[in-house]
Amino acid sequence: MKKMIWLFFILLFLGACGTSNSNPDESNDISSDSQASKASESKKSRGDGDMEKTIIVYYSLTENTKAVAEEIQKQVAGEMLRIETLEPYPIVYEDVLDRVQAQRDADELPEISKQAVDFSNYDTIFLGTPIWFGEPALPVKKWLDENDLTDKNVYPFFTSGSSSINESMAWYRSLLTHSTIKEGLGITSSNKNKTSKLVEEWLDTK
Repeated sequence: MKKMIWLFFILLFLGACGTSNSNPDESNDISSDSQASKASESKKSRGDGDMEKTIIVYYSLTENTKAVAEEIQKQVAGEMLRIETLEPYPIVYEDVLDRVQAQRDADELPEISKQAVDFSNYDTIFLGTPIWFGEPALPVKKWLDENDLTDKNVYPFFTSGSSSINESMAWYRSLLTHSTIKEGLGITSSNKNKTSKLVEEWLDTK
C-alpha cells in the first residue's frame, strides 16, 4: 500500500514538471505578436494629432496615383475621396495631351463631380495628382478652385513618368497661402515598385 502511495506522488510530481516545461517559448511568442500588433497600429496612426482627422483626395487618370493613394491609406488609415471629371479624358495618351493642351490654352478647367464632403471635419489632407506639363492635373486645379483648404495641413503627392515635383510644389505654395504645405512626395515610373517604402519614409519625415 505504501509503495502505491509513493508511486502516486512520484507520478504526480513528474506530471507537474512536464507541464511547466512544455512550449518554453510560447509566452515569448504571444508577447512578440502583441508588440507587432501595437507597432502596426502605431505605424498606421503615426501617433500624431494632425493625422487623427485625415482624408486622402486624389485624381488618377491611369490608376498610378490611385495606387499611391491606397498605399498612403494603408499607412495612415485616412478616408478616401477620388476626384472625377464629368467628361472623361480620352483613352489614347496623345489624345489626352491634345485635350489638356487645348484646355490650358483656353484657360479652361474641366467640370468635376460634386461630392458632399465637410472639410471642416479634417485637419490633414493628402492631395494626389499626376503631373501634367510640369503642374498638377487640371481636375485637381478645379477641385482646389472649389474647396477652401485654409488652415489645413496639406501633404502633396505626385505621379509622373520622370518629372520633378518642384514646379508643382511651387504652384501649390503660390495658391495655398493659407494652408500649411508639407514636403511633397514624387513617385515616377522608375521608382513606383518601391512605393510602399517611399511612402513610409515620407511619412516618417513629416
